[in-house]
Amino acid sequence: SLDIKDTSDILMVGDRKYDVCGAREFGIETIGVLYGYGSAEELKSAGAKYLAENTKEVLEKIGI
Repeated sequence: SLDIKDTSDILMVGDRKYDVCGAREFGIETIGVLYGYGSAEELKSAGAKYLAENTKEVLEKIGI
């Protein structure tokens, strides 16, 4: 609904493989967060570009 054409500046934050797979279908990179329900193995095997142990690490990955 936002009519975004260039997804290079978008980063999905998710805690399950479904988040990662859904984002990848639209060409969006992902940060898999390890403080949610999914494991590091689940997120990595789904193709998460980054993993973060906590919100501080998420902010560091996005440059805040």
